[in-house]
Amino acid sequence: MSITDIIPDIHGQAEKLRLALQNLGWRRNGTTWLHPEPDRQIVFLGDFIDRGPENGAVIKIVRELMDAGRAQAIMGNHELNALHFPPNGSKPPASSRSASANLL
Repeated sequence: MSITDIIPDIHGQAEKLRLALQNLGWRRNGTTWLHPEPDRQIVFLGDFIDRGPENGAVIKIVRELMDAGRAQAIMGNHELNALHFPPNGSKPPASSRSASANLL
């Protein structure tokens, strides 16, 4: 039986995410993260962005793990708000509106 790590509410805190991954046994290897248990997975429970100074770095880490097939991610309300209400006041792209509608 494989173990799944559950990581919620990162809020742009990339350094804390890196530390949490390391404490769970994940190690950086080139462009991704590996775990000694080959079937180990991560589920990220949204709120990747907001509040913290490193939103882009958090998204990069999560995306790398997803691309490697080691993680799944659930969009949180902060990501949904970023798609629907861009900070510069521009209208969100139609693809973001339809993508978020599919979540409901």
